[in-house]
Amino acid sequence: MPDDRTDPATEFLDRIIRVLNKAAAIEREPVDIGHGVLLYPSEVHLIDVAGRYPEEGVSDLAARLGITKGAVSQTAKKLEEKGYLERVRREGDSKAVLLRLTGRGDEAFAWHRAYHAAVNRRIAEEIGRDDADRLMAVLARMEEILDECPAVQAETIRRFRMADIV
Repeated sequence: MPDDRTDPATEFLDRIIRVLNKAAAIEREPVDIGHGVLLYPSEVHLIDVAGRYPEEGVSDLAARLGITKGAVSQTAKKLEEKGYLERVRREGDSKAVLLRLTGRGDEAFAWHRAYHAAVNRRIAEEIGRDDADRLMAVLARMEEILDECPAVQAETIRRFRMADIV
């Protein structure tokens, strides 16, 4: 077994975990974009998809966010109370609910897009196209490997237990 301190795979995974933990910490912090109101990341993400996909209903927005319709409805209610969006019925379809950004919602949407553009620009300055292509290929392969982890985990447990029994 390689020394974890010098194993490139371990060092790489440690770095990825650290980066993901930092991203998760950012995603937990609410932000006030200047209205004196705290917006939580789930609220900002709903504002973002509502702004980018104004003709999509709650079900479609939930699918885009990977959350339930109920979670979207709860977050929409909070944003409605804060003055960032309103729920409206789609014309000709009394069941479909659309989320419309208010003026304040448009400002939050613009802030979020500008924030991501600034972060993305900083990342792009650090990595060129070739590096980005290589990183995407590595991440795609890692995703495949992670998809296989439940089977690998089960097999490792089986082997571990068999070694324990013997």
